[in-house]
Amino acid sequence: MEFSAMTMNMFFPDYEDPAEDHRIIEMAAKQSVWFAELGYHPWFTDHHLRGPWHSNPLQFAAYVVPMLPPDRFIGFGVLSIPFYHPLRLVESMNLLDQLTKGKTLFGLGSGWQGSEAEALGMDGEYHASGRAAEDTLDVMQRLWAFRTGDSEYSFAVGFNKGRIKRRVMPAPYRMPHPTIIRTASRDSGLIRAAQKGWPAFLGIFGANLQQQTQLYRRALADARHPPEVVETCLRWCSYDWQSVTLAPTDEEARAREMRAHADRDAIRARYYQRHGQIYGPMPNRK
Repeated sequence: MEFSAMTMNMFFPDYEDPAEDHRIIEMAAKQSVWFAELGYHPWFTDHHLRGPWHSNPLQFAAYVVPMLPPDRFIGFGVLSIPFYHPLRLVESMNLLDQLTKGKTLFGLGSGWQGSEAEALGMDGEYHASGRAAEDTLDVMQRLWAFRTGDSEYSFAVGFNKGRIKRRVMPAPYRMPHPTIIRTASRDSGLIRAAQKGWPAFLGIFGANLQQQTQLYRRALADARHPPEVVETCLRWCSYDWQSVTLAPTDEEARAREMRAHADRDAIRARYYQRHGQIYGPMPNRK
């Protein structure tokens, strides 16, 4: 079992001065290095209109990576793939995969509705249904598989479209594509991830971890992947979120947990009061 730690600095309601952005970005970078030095794999998230670096986590990660111990992986939980042009996203993922020699874990999902999707011009219904993420990922798979000399490939997904005649450059460090960890809140999505040979996020939003693990393992065995694919899947299947409080006694740990929850809720309440609710309904992820 391996442990990761998420660098997340999205809720700063008291720091609206743009002059504070640099301080928060530097703080997030130092926090990521600190996590890595403690033995964790640093992970980053992808959000817009809050947190001065979350809107471009790939670029932020490229800045942080040279400061990390060489045996650490980095991860994304998750990249909201409908918000990207699929060709640009594949290019960016491949480049970071090359720069880290395959030590990047790309969690991929729909992302949240609400102000983010609106700001990026997404069709709310298309995004919420989960189709935007699935369609984008289908195009990305075609782009990773495309080779110079293949018949021209045209695509259109959401408001993005394109046509390619040559392979995408650079190629990923890991073939046939970088390490993908797919969000899969439904059984059908979990089975599809196993059939594709992708690790998956398990236990999302309170799903039964034991049942999901058993279902994924059965589907993975039925798919009859090569041993190295199975090894990668089992190594990088990730539990979605786990909050842990440490203290000398159980009583003190519970007290710290209650204080932490209260502090978090107060920070979010102040943020919502100033900026409004940031999340719309949860997308219907597949």
